[in-house]
Amino acid sequence: MKIYIAFFIGLLCLSAYAQESKTIEVGTYNIRFFPCNQNGEMMKTYGIEMRYPPQGTATDTTALFNILKQLDIELLGVEEIVDPPLFGAMAKRHLGESYEFIYAPSDAWQKVGFLYDSSELELIGDPLVFWEVALGKPDRHRPALAAYFRSIPEGYDFYAVVVHLKSSPRGTDQREEQWSFLEKILNDLPSGPQNDHDIILLGDFNNVSPAGYKEFLPRVKGLNFHWMAEADTSTITSYWQPDWKKQELKGSGIDQIFISDDATAEYVPASFRIGGICGEQVESISGDFPDYYNNVSDHCPVFISFKVYPDND
Repeated sequence: MKIYIAFFIGLLCLSAYAQESKTIEVGTYNIRFFPCNQNGEMMKTYGIEMRYPPQGTATDTTALFNILKQLDIELLGVEEIVDPPLFGAMAKRHLGESYEFIYAPSDAWQKVGFLYDSSELELIGDPLVFWEVALGKPDRHRPALAAYFRSIPEGYDFYAVVVHLKSSPRGTDQREEQWSFLEKILNDLPSGPQNDHDIILLGDFNNVSPAGYKEFLPRVKGLNFHWMAEADTSTITSYWQPDWKKQELKGSGIDQIFISDDATAEYVPASFRIGGICGEQVESISGDFPDYYNNVSDHCPVFISFKVYPDND
């Protein structure tokens, strides 16, 4: 009998340890004009009319979902999704039936949304679409999307907010306006029905002005949020071609994750990671562009880890 009791206690201890050591990964990924990527003719079938349509290829969906399968991220905020139903269907096909996709409807060409593993995370309540972040231009700008998730069977629960702010250095003033709305949204979320101060803000912040990270740093500090890439302000999360006549790519850091002060209790320290071609943090690429850049995206997945149990709020 003593042997059985000791064995049972051992199992309980092992189970408790497994719970306490379990983590979930939460990230952001701009998947360039999915599924069109750089195929200008395909873009036209979606009503995307550009003055100078790109001449490249459509998204290599096999390569894309192989990357996502290897990273095994439980919650992924995504940007630049042109065809949300197709993206959701392909996620199920490549990653498994447990994967669900929710997104903010918009007249803009590109949508933001969340891809999540419903066997690991439960969506609580209805997602919230914040149209004010689109600045009254839903045909051009993207609204913000917020959703509340809880680990299964129990444990960490939190708000996630995904954004894709105005692009280009000329969009600085509009990004400033969008940040003003984000400040109000982030301040108001904890007083919502879930009454939770754990918030993860992520997405493509397009901080491409000369100010760079200083575009958002005063905002996040004022909110008492923490910038996950702050340890290295030169972090590369995407590549762009400054001169279309030259075969050269430059790295930039515009894909960001911020977490509220309360969320630091569950955050796994130093877990900030970058996938795709940005993993080696090469400042510039000359000559033939990588297959990843040509066929998947000009951005890379960025993600962090959280302890599932216990939930310290």
